[in-house]
Amino acid sequence: MAWTDIPHPHVRAWYSYAFAAEVFSACGLAIFLPITLEQLAREIGYYAPELVEPCAINSSTGDALERVCKARILGVWVDTASFSMYVKSIAVALQAICIISIGPLADSPYWRKRLLLLFAYAGSISAILFLLFPSTPNVGLPLIAAFLFIIGNTAYATSIVCSNAFLPALAREDEDVINALAESHNTQPDSEEAETDAVRRANSVEEGSNLLPQRIVPAVRAISSIDLAESDPIPKSPISRPHGSKSHYESLLSLTVSRLSSTGTALGFLSGVSVLALLLIPVLLLDGSTFSLRLAIGLSGIWWGIFTIPSWLGLPSGNKEDRRQPVGGLKDAWKRIGNMVKLNEMEKLPNLYTFLVAWMFLSDGFHTTTYSAILFASSVLSMSASKIILIGILVQLSAVISSISIPKLQIRFSIKAEQNGGKPITNFKVLLYAVLAGALIPIYTCIGLILPFGGLRTEGEMYVLAIWFGLVFGPFLSYSRAVYTELIPPGHESTFFSLFAFTDKSASFIGPAAVGLIADLTGNLRYGFVFLLIMLVVPIPVLLRVSVRKGNEQARIWAEDRLREGREEEQDEITALLDSE
Repeated sequence: MAWTDIPHPHVRAWYSYAFAAEVFSACGLAIFLPITLEQLAREIGYYAPELVEPCAINSSTGDALERVCKARILGVWVDTASFSMYVKSIAVALQAICIISIGPLADSPYWRKRLLLLFAYAGSISAILFLLFPSTPNVGLPLIAAFLFIIGNTAYATSIVCSNAFLPALAREDEDVINALAESHNTQPDSEEAETDAVRRANSVEEGSNLLPQRIVPAVRAISSIDLAESDPIPKSPISRPHGSKSHYESLLSLTVSRLSSTGTALGFLSGVSVLALLLIPVLLLDGSTFSLRLAIGLSGIWWGIFTIPSWLGLPSGNKEDRRQPVGGLKDAWKRIGNMVKLNEMEKLPNLYTFLVAWMFLSDGFHTTTYSAILFASSVLSMSASKIILIGILVQLSAVISSISIPKLQIRFSIKAEQNGGKPITNFKVLLYAVLAGALIPIYTCIGLILPFGGLRTEGEMYVLAIWFGLVFGPFLSYSRAVYTELIPPGHESTFFSLFAFTDKSASFIGPAAVGLIADLTGNLRYGFVFLLIMLVVPIPVLLRVSVRKGNEQARIWAEDRLREGREEEQDEITALLDSE
């Protein structure tokens, strides 16, 4: 799809933000900030246990495996790798608070664009400020860098929440969706009334409450890039078109959301990998110095700020009539989460909440593995910054390849299985295979604690591990969303995805803090992978208890009960109003 073929300017503006923000995520958060924090701490650190010899910035691999570097920060001697892990833990904890707090405001057409711009430029500026750091080591620089890291990490996550909130409205502005809506209302597809109704829906405050179909094409639900090469609004699949104009509209709306999400994800990967490759140049020219790392962070922040401008100009701003009070929104957000985690709600949707328990640990395990591997390559294997950038490129390219190929393979093998009288490969099975494959990473790393060979001791092993992790991580993220989508009560997608994000972030600070503490106590970051292995293996029996079929039925019954209760409350309010008059 060419850029000029995108049918609506709002969509172009939304794509622009994915193109802008993912560079900071792929380059800053994933690569440069972790090793910059470690390196800034190393510059003021000393080798343990004597703590008298200054740490070398570019030590040989052999020396790095033998010696532990510690820096005195806030009066405490901390392993330089652990320092980065602790900062990450604090950042994720604050991120969870912000994500939940802005949820109701992000649902408002008036506030979501303003919040997106506020957080985007707060994060962009926090990255650019790294360019102002002095070149000489300073005991205050690690703390300043940690503060800016927390701001950037939190701003990026909250801005993505605001960005994702545009998706339902953008999908309903699609011309084919408008025509399908008109058809479902028994009017002419090009009638002015149908288009007006569609636009009204796109700008309503409660736009997240529209129903999505219970059955969506598995490959599309995986939110992959499979449909990027298709020019039609509906990706080609062996699944036949649903009967009835209403079901056609709902399916088309869902597929359009997935198509927009897939394209935005692909553009984000494209910009991230491209800029990461370009940043190799200054890092190589400056021999991986701390300044070259700070330069890379600053450039990613500049990129973020510049390419957010089209989003600023092009995204819909909403009407002042849609404005909500911020304080009330904050209270509503936390009240909503509190109501959703009550025991009686869990009893009504046992499969959904069982999945969330497993997801909470699996998500923390996978994300901490990413962060730990980067620090392991930097502090233990003493890989240069340019080589770590190459690791990041390999991970992202592998994730793109698997995100495109796995849904295609799923469809192909499902068709063959059905032709042979078997069952299709479900999203749940793909997710389970991804979890099992991901657990092999800490297993292999832990071998280094037992055997004198293997177990991630060489740079070549790290490159192979990066490719393997990318191939696994892409499907893990996309299919976890796909499985969760099947368990959500229809018409309550926005609410339950807020809970999904909350469980993701509320426990994700545990992994980095635990790995950092283990590295501090043992003096060996490799022991942290034992904890990561536990985080990935223990949830597997919990995940196996989830029945997607039963969970889907429970979600349907829950939604019907909630709709019935809402109608009764509305009738009571009308009756009370009439009585008062």
